[in-house]
Amino acid sequence: MSVDWATTVTTIGGVAAALIGVLAGSLLTSRANRMHWSRDKQIEACAAIVAESTRIQLALLRAWRHGEAVDWVPWNVALGTVWLVGSPAVVAAAATMDEVFWNHSDQFTQQAANEMAWKEARDRMEASRLDFINAARLHVDPRHNKLTQVPVSRPPLPPVAGPAHGLPPIGRAAPDASRT
Repeated sequence: MSVDWATTVTTIGGVAAALIGVLAGSLLTSRANRMHWSRDKQIEACAAIVAESTRIQLALLRAWRHGEAVDWVPWNVALGTVWLVGSPAVVAAAATMDEVFWNHSDQFTQQAANEMAWKEARDRMEASRLDFINAARLHVDPRHNKLTQVPVSRPPLPPVAGPAHGLPPIGRAAPDASRT
């Protein structure tokens, strides 16, 4: 029995090349799956922040108007999730939004605010939410354009009039008092 070394070497080389190809394909697929999973988790975390920020804003309004307690737990869970999977820019935008909530929460939970204080706080909350949404959109896909309005928001208040600013007086009525 004679061994054809050329055929054996060719066969072994073919098998080795196939194994290397399978291994490389497996590694690439695994990497793509991890990247896809990570991106999905980031999108879910950002969506939770947007939803919870809206819920907290409305809870602060109910606290001010009706003395209801604010449940911060879902907001804190959403923040923790963003801290785990978010990019530095997304985490910073979420932290800024959290700071805005904390800066205004006492005046509403203690019912120590007036209508103008609510409107100014609402505008700050919505502006920080918009900054967060834009940071998240740009992180997910840098080709996204920045948005100029958050979902479910009202127009911002006009600038405050005063001699230092030389601005006209405020006189615009709220468009719809039922959607404060």
